[in-house]
Amino acid sequence: MISKTEIEEKSKEFEIHPANVERDYVFGWLIYGIFSLSNLKETIFLKGGNALRKGYFEHTRFSLDLDFGIAGDIGQIELLNEINRICDLIQERTQVSFVKENNRIEEKFTATEAPITDLRVYEVRVYFKDFYGNAEHFKIKISMDITRFDKVLLPIQKVKLIHPYSDASDVACEIRCMKLEEIIATKLKCLLQRQHTPDLFDYAYSIKLLGGNLNKQEVVRAFIQKTIFGRNPYVLKNILYKTSFVYFREYWDKTLIRARQLVLGVEEAITIFLSDLDILFGVYPDNGYAQFVYFGPELRVPIMDAGRTQTLLKMRYKGSDRTVEPYSLKYLQRKDGVEREYLYVYNRTGGENEPGIRCFVSERIESIENTNERFEPRFPIELSKAGEKPENPYLFDPDKPAHVLRVRRGGGAYSKTSLRYIYQCSFCGKKFSKSTYNGNLRPHKDKNGYPCGGRYGYYVDTKY
Repeated sequence: MISKTEIEEKSKEFEIHPANVERDYVFGWLIYGIFSLSNLKETIFLKGGNALRKGYFEHTRFSLDLDFGIAGDIGQIELLNEINRICDLIQERTQVSFVKENNRIEEKFTATEAPITDLRVYEVRVYFKDFYGNAEHFKIKISMDITRFDKVLLPIQKVKLIHPYSDASDVACEIRCMKLEEIIATKLKCLLQRQHTPDLFDYAYSIKLLGGNLNKQEVVRAFIQKTIFGRNPYVLKNILYKTSFVYFREYWDKTLIRARQLVLGVEEAITIFLSDLDILFGVYPDNGYAQFVYFGPELRVPIMDAGRTQTLLKMRYKGSDRTVEPYSLKYLQRKDGVEREYLYVYNRTGGENEPGIRCFVSERIESIENTNERFEPRFPIELSKAGEKPENPYLFDPDKPAHVLRVRRGGGAYSKTSLRYIYQCSFCGKKFSKSTYNGNLRPHKDKNGYPCGGRYGYYVDTKY
């Protein structure tokens, strides 16, 4: 176990809270335990932000949790027993005191909540006692996501564990990581679907740090394979060019946890991102495949923004002005084999029909714009899945599209009391459930009971 002096020194060096230093330290030992001492070591692999921090880059941003993938399945009890066994071995070697009776595992998503089709994830929570001060009643939580039946496109890599602490030699080992190029491709896919500052930072920082040492053709091929745009990647390039950077500019410094020596300004990150698109897609010119199959950037940007802010869209469709609530973009196949994207909305006003669920195609939209008028969702908003192939890709009756929207039990709109916005503190990582779409946070203590200086949270989810 590292000393209080080392924790304080690393806290200053990394510019993170001492509790996060402890968490980062235990991250290293848990990764070591999984890949050196456990029965999972030949099947599990590390991915996400901590794969960059623990497998590829000695200095990068701090990530609050661990993400793993596994090719097959594993039972909850078996996995929890294995995690507890690893905790015992680590405690024996380091004197870090785990609170195993609090450790638990559960499904992270229901079928309707999963942000990606067919996503099956265990959320594992591991607790250990604070070893920075004398207050042993403080417990620090580690969150681990373990995705089962995880599909990778590029070979899993074996890399040396990065553990920037005085006992690094005690955890020296090789760990299995998702290939760097696929991690970066996944970050690109996330940028296509959401606005989350760590995704842009990880992408731009990796490009800046590695330059020509990154196989960008592998990156773009993996990226395209993860989306619906394989028939004309040029459309994908144009959509990325039109990314709205308003959110990134406003919240960049509020949501990223990184040391000053890792300063990467938002404007530099945006410049790297946009200039690199020409290199990534240089071998993918417009091949002429009908662009109307997809919702291009002039339509997609306002649709995604409206879904993100839960505001109404005004559009002119087939000669009629309409006001709609956007819910999903689905890439579906008709009976004749034609594949294309469909926009599912709740039509409030306009058109030849009564208000209700409607299915729109891109070439019939004559104009579209956002409004500032908020709406209470009648269905889960699934626009974060746009660009991926759906679980059921067949559209056999376009006049009856309600099967792709999951109606709230009992019908009607979600009530204000049942709708909750989830924000995560940009400093300590604690999550807050709010009734309003507002990132301002009250004074609070972090997960370990210490006062937190964070007063802003970034939006992560909506619960219905």
